[in-house]
Amino acid sequence: MWVKFLSITVILSLTGCYSQSPKQAVIVIEKSSHLENINHQRLNNKSTITHKSRRVTDSTVAKTSQKSRKPSAKSQKKSSNWHIPVNAKVSQTYSKKHSGLAFNTHNGQEIRAIRDGKIIYIGDKMKSYGQMIIMRHPLGFNSTYTQTQALRVNLGDQVKKGEVIASTTSQPFYFEMKKFNQAINPLKYLK
Repeated sequence: MWVKFLSITVILSLTGCYSQSPKQAVIVIEKSSHLENINHQRLNNKSTITHKSRRVTDSTVAKTSQKSRKPSAKSQKKSSNWHIPVNAKVSQTYSKKHSGLAFNTHNGQEIRAIRDGKIIYIGDKMKSYGQMIIMRHPLGFNSTYTQTQALRVNLGDQVKKGEVIASTTSQPFYFEMKKFNQAINPLKYLK
């Protein structure tokens, strides 16, 4: 009895090893691709993705990484989705100890929205930051503008890229960016 049970178990387990599951499409994303375009490309090329499933090999990855080294016109165009918040020189850059950018500004300079978004916080609860504005942008991005005055926006306002939202104080203007609540280097986006 045990021999029959054991032989049936072995046969069933081996048949599972040799069965083939349906092939699924593999999408290879270049390092320089922006996530906001993946769904758009997938929807526009839906038939090609489902019918042209391909196996990723070392040579495919090598070809893809070689292509990504050359900046294309499309990737250069994408960098224009962001606007520099103030017209001033950066006095302190992003680092592990400094999670934003400090700018050498003078009193009354215009502060502009870096991208379309919604104002989700206005306040001065953190005294060292002065009047602070936090803005939510698409794809999980948030931007924080500190040492502001003469606010031109209200809580809940929808703001367009480049729109003046406030002006600077006599203190150096400080700016932070986060993606999914993790601090990121703004210079990667604000070039």
